[in-house]
Amino acid sequence: MNLCRYFLICLAIVIISCKNDVPERPTPLIKENTEYEENPLKRERIEEMKKKSKNINVPALRAQAISILNYRAEKDTNSYAIIEADIWEYEFVYNGEMSKPGEYTGTWIDFLKDGTYEYGKYSELQGSGRFSYHFERGELLMVDNDSSMKPQEWTVKAVGDVMVLVGTATYKDNAIQMKLMRVNDKIRTKSN
Repeated sequence: MNLCRYFLICLAIVIISCKNDVPERPTPLIKENTEYEENPLKRERIEEMKKKSKNINVPALRAQAISILNYRAEKDTNSYAIIEADIWEYEFVYNGEMSKPGEYTGTWIDFLKDGTYEYGKYSELQGSGRFSYHFERGELLMVDNDSSMKPQEWTVKAVGDVMVLVGTATYKDNAIQMKLMRVNDKIRTKSN
């Protein structure tokens, strides 16, 4: 009985000695920059720089990418089932902010063994192009058949039925990432 009292007293002392106070956090060393919001000149300069960075020479980039595709097609005739088997459905896209769940349901891309690809939503074919997959570097170069679209280059992270494409800086896609899931070809026959 004495042992039980002793234990209870020790437990009470431990509980009483513990403080529930929230520790005081130090003030941050780096304060948020409100100068951008308050200074219209700085805001205009930043907006102007953003606009200039978006101006890219699409025909020159396409010519460069097509020459790379032609060279790779001539030198590497291998087929890579890692991306060519079945169809890939977009699950999420991150482009500055994460897409909403289900936003890309039914949106697919199909990499074909002849070095071309098609993409669309359910039974609607929305476009096509050529691609090259460089297995050693894990890079995917894509050039759309629509001449107004710039080429794209992605680093491929593929495991089983999941593929993540991470944009590279080559064609200024480095702010974009996307997750795709392998699906069977029935997705192309479904209707919206």
